[in-house]
Amino acid sequence: MPTISPISEFHAALLQAAVTTGVAAVCWYLFVQYRRDYFLWWSVAWSLYVLRIGAILAFLITSAQPWLFVHQVLTGSTALALLWAALTFSQSTPWRSWYAVALALPVVWSYVAIYQIQSFMLAALPAVLFLSFATLWTSRIFYKLWRVTGSRGAVVLSGVLFTWGLHHLDYPMLRAKGAWNPWGYYLDIMFVLAMAIGIVILVLEQLDRRTRELERLSARMVQQHEEERHRVSLELHDQTAQVWAAVKMQLGVLRERAPEQLTGAIERLLNLVDTGIRSIRSVTTTLRPPLLDDLGLVPALRALVQTFAEQSGLDIAFEAPIEPPAVSRDAALALFRALQEALSNVARHSGATSASVRLAVLGGDVTLVVRDNGKGFTLPPHLPTAPPPSIGLAGMRERITALHGSVNVESGQGAAITVRIPLSHASS
Repeated sequence: MPTISPISEFHAALLQAAVTTGVAAVCWYLFVQYRRDYFLWWSVAWSLYVLRIGAILAFLITSAQPWLFVHQVLTGSTALALLWAALTFSQSTPWRSWYAVALALPVVWSYVAIYQIQSFMLAALPAVLFLSFATLWTSRIFYKLWRVTGSRGAVVLSGVLFTWGLHHLDYPMLRAKGAWNPWGYYLDIMFVLAMAIGIVILVLEQLDRRTRELERLSARMVQQHEEERHRVSLELHDQTAQVWAAVKMQLGVLRERAPEQLTGAIERLLNLVDTGIRSIRSVTTTLRPPLLDDLGLVPALRALVQTFAEQSGLDIAFEAPIEPPAVSRDAALALFRALQEALSNVARHSGATSASVRLAVLGGDVTLVVRDNGKGFTLPPHLPTAPPPSIGLAGMRERITALHGSVNVESGQGAAITVRIPLSHASS
């Protein structure tokens, strides 16, 4: 006659299975999202753990020894899967052929313990030691990872696994004799949930680390871009412009000595040379604004607005605080480039007759707002807050994001671009 487990133990086991299934599903979702092998192995480990609980329930209901054998195999396999997930995460070791021995051990010993050995203690003790050793080894891996990286998720997992590994050792003396029933299931649920919390913290830390790496890469690319612009600007100013100046001097000498019938042609050449020199000066100023280095942010922005207004014919108002914000060279250059791109967009796309530029310090941010009275633009219906595609805007966002700032584009009666850089990053 089959023996039925106490209802409290049965319900506790079902709750543990449900919680562990949820953790396995979360790990599987993370694997699908990020395609990292350790998420897959965590999902496999918790799935094996759910199957282990199912084997426990089946044995409690039927008392059939095959279920006890399956339970023992799945217990050891779960520990090995968690261990391999930890090894995969820490990238501490590749697969080695002798690991197959560890995979076979739960199957072989479970068969010997269930069907060959009559002494419970002799059968249970080696399995418990193997399970505890695998759990403590996994704890050690995360402990080493914490020592190297300072990861909070790693230290949580290390502490949980260390405690769980010690808890396994009480099985022959207490849990197998019903001393923990049903509280042992609730304790295991706490261990599983604590493991899930540690895994989530690891994921968040990795995403944060990846974000910081992308920010550093973006900042480095912007810096290299500016260094290249500076180099080209110096070459144009120091070499090309000097060559054109020498040509102009030679043409001037030639004009004084040339016959009268050639004077008009030489004069036209001199005008072309003057145009070329002005063009080079304009390009060098665009590549590397000298006012920004010589006078600071506000005079450079004011000069840019005045020059652009003269060239475009737009009526552009400029407003800045009497006490300009103290910003770093990188932040000043990012704001200057943002204003260049914004004014360029106004001239090319808006059809505006006037615009306004306002620099201010608002809510702990250095804010630059460029607004025009043009036709604006139509936003895609599925992206109600997205700006229209623009390589220039993408470059602006890249520069500002590298300083932990933001770029917001609005369209209504005209268009407005708002650039914000936190003072904590603008001044450092």
